Amino acid sequence: MAFVETRSAAAARTVLDAVGVCRVALCATSTTNVVYAGDSLGIDTNSEWDLSAHASGEQPLLVALESGVGGDTISAALMALIEVTTTSTNVATLGEEVALKDTGEYQATGAGLPDVGFVVSVGSDSLSAILCICPSFPQLTTARA
Repeated sequence: MAFVETRSAAAARTVLDAVGVCRVALCATSTTNVVYAGDSLGIDTNSEWDLSAHASGEQPLLVALESGVGGDTISAALMALIEVTTTSTNVATLGEEVALKDTGEYQATGAGLPDVGFVVSVGSDSLSAILCICPSFPQLTTARA
């Protein structure tokens, strides 16, 4: 099976480094939407920052560097290195392109999904991976030999 990571508070992502850091206010009208560190953020139909998977048709633009809920102001970045948890059946491959699923999870590139990064490292146990996520400039995240 292709790489898919788990997006939840229990399977927390770790932000290792970031470039182009800023502060953004999450959509105040979506107080039930939870954003986790490492999530891709986009601008929703109300011109507010929201989890890319929850806004209709927006392009992912930033990476959340910390968790928050609607109305919170959090740190975000243009590009980030994040560590994610995988399973023995969903192992990442070094250099594999990463896409954003509708659920906000990252997975191997798939048809119709926006490319947002690539795998830069796989844990020795194959149960974790480090991703370079750069949703604003996906062409910068293309792995080259």
